[in-house]
Amino acid sequence: MKISFAIALALSLAALQTAGAKENYHEKQVNADTKEAFADISQNVRRQMDTGGKYEFVPADERTKIDKTFGEMTALFDQYGTVSAMNEDAKVKLFNDQEVVNSILTKRDRDRVICENKTKLGSHIRETTCHTYAQEVQARQETQKQMSDWKVMGCAGTSSGRGNATQPPIACSYRTNGDGGMGSGSRGGH
Repeated sequence: MKISFAIALALSLAALQTAGAKENYHEKQVNADTKEAFADISQNVRRQMDTGGKYEFVPADERTKIDKTFGEMTALFDQYGTVSAMNEDAKVKLFNDQEVVNSILTKRDRDRVICENKTKLGSHIRETTCHTYAQEVQARQETQKQMSDWKVMGCAGTSSGRGNATQPPIACSYRTNGDGGMGSGSRGGH
């Protein structure tokens, strides 16, 4: 009897821990109930939008939207002081403002994991791969830089910008992200 009770207790504790973990997975970035707490949170969010911060990849237009929304939220806290002192209309406005900011921050979180299930090139076997939002943005930036470098060098597959139109296109080297991919530091048009 004692053993079955202990097992039941252990299982219920494990279930509670799992439920708690799932609940905290989507923790809100902006959720304050006093003017002081909001000031601390908004300052922290702005700091995290700097280079190297958790939200460094928030684009300029979304930063402007966050700043405007923070201004509206600050006005509510200046007027009421705390959420409990707000009337229902103010609480709804505050909630909607928090959701605007939280949705942007969740989408642009550098640590957000993105998984895809795709068929590998040359195969019929599907493969699931995962990466962070930061890795995706950095890969996109590196690709854009490489394409820009090739354009400057005249590596677009034509001899444009090289004077004599009868010359073959120059062979361009390309970089990889260090995964040992083909072409790292090599010459060739592939």
